[in-house]
Amino acid sequence: MKKFSFLMMMAAVAAFTFTSCKNDPKPDIEDIVENGFYVTGEAVSMPNLVAQGQFAVGHNEANSNELREGMYEKYVVIEANKEFTFVLKEGDKNTNYTATLAKQELVSDGTNPMGYFGALSVGNAAMKVEETGLYHIVLDLNQDGKLDAAGGPQVIIAPVSWGISGGMNGWSMTVGQKAANAYEWTWENVEIPGNSEFKFKDENGWKIFLDGETQQVSANTNLGQNMVPGAGNIAVAEGGVYNIKLTWKLAKGNVEDGYTYEIVKAGDLTLDPATFVVGISGEMNSWGDPSGLQLAKYNAGKSNVTDATTKAGTYVYNMEGVTFADGVQFKFRANGAWIGLDGVTAATGVDLYENGGNISLNPAGTYNIEITLVWDGNGIASFSAAFTPGTPVETTTITVTGIVPAGWEHCYLWAWNGAGNFFAAWPGEELPINNGKVSYTFNDVIAPISVIFSNGSVQTSDITGLMGDTEIDIASFLQ
Repeated sequence: MKKFSFLMMMAAVAAFTFTSCKNDPKPDIEDIVENGFYVTGEAVSMPNLVAQGQFAVGHNEANSNELREGMYEKYVVIEANKEFTFVLKEGDKNTNYTATLAKQELVSDGTNPMGYFGALSVGNAAMKVEETGLYHIVLDLNQDGKLDAAGGPQVIIAPVSWGISGGMNGWSMTVGQKAANAYEWTWENVEIPGNSEFKFKDENGWKIFLDGETQQVSANTNLGQNMVPGAGNIAVAEGGVYNIKLTWKLAKGNVEDGYTYEIVKAGDLTLDPATFVVGISGEMNSWGDPSGLQLAKYNAGKSNVTDATTKAGTYVYNMEGVTFADGVQFKFRANGAWIGLDGVTAATGVDLYENGGNISLNPAGTYNIEITLVWDGNGIASFSAAFTPGTPVETTTITVTGIVPAGWEHCYLWAWNGAGNFFAAWPGEELPINNGKVSYTFNDVIAPISVIFSNGSVQTSDITGLMGDTEIDIASFLQ
């Protein structure tokens, strides 16, 4: 009897165990806290270690975007004046990391943003920021010693504001409109030519450096294909007017797991190639937009518009006195598009050759260049460049700095010299306002130059005769 009772008890336990296992839900792999770095604290609404707080392994943009041992990054919303810290999980061992953060100007390849910098060390001291917002956190354990000169292991915390840069704006910057109650940026009625490309880019630049001016370690601050930082450009095959939306959400995993985007065609687009910025970008002008001698002038007399509605036709542009040093690298530009050797269907008078993905020519010298492109109404169907010997032109580099009047939210620069206008259409180039000033450098230009500053509605009078670097109090020239 006792034996029977024991067997019955064991059977009951087995049945209970079997039933419990059958009904026990499988663990959600998205909630598993794996080894790695995490951000935690009241400021990020994650008081404990959770999967969504994990950092992604970082890529060093300064080293061909290769994975970098000991480098981590994450986009996360941080609430002002509340505490957060970092935790390194290694199996059952958790190690807290902290930094004494200093608010300062960080170093980027564009406009240096105000953010936070600190030497990273083991410790429990909590950190804080002064303003609530989405931040890009990059920390590095300096395992190879490249940050020794910058102070060793460190963290940078940079505020984030997304823009778009590509064929729609000549690879300049158009900052998005941020939603009031969400981390969502929108761009409405964006005119994008056919066969164009673009990227999402932080308004301050393409990358940010952890080691300041040394520039051996940097993180990408742009999103390319599939929202991967530093990946290839996002292609837009069909020209049109588009609405674009970029959305961030807190997510586990790589940076791209936290971002999604939508691009919806809202209408058709008719572009006029007569207004295109056409020319050369390369080492001779620091890879800037074509300007000065590197900007081609539209030649209406040689052009032939065959369809007044779609603007289809053959368009000709001329450049004079462009000097090429031996082996100098460059690409052609047309309405924001980058055109390498594969895109040049004809060239005469000079031998063009591929050089590191760019173009170089032989022999070195000064040339006049005639560019011909065929526009099919939607995109560039063909592109050619004919070179003939030219005469060197004496040029200089001029940086114009403007002190922006109080209350201006936008500042545009229009400029010209004896060879023509530097920008394709009024009001010209919108310049980022940094600490109350704007600045623009004209490379290899024929002096003197003349400029006009405006905010889109109010403008200065003509400011003429600029022969060298000049700082201008814009308010004193307002009409």
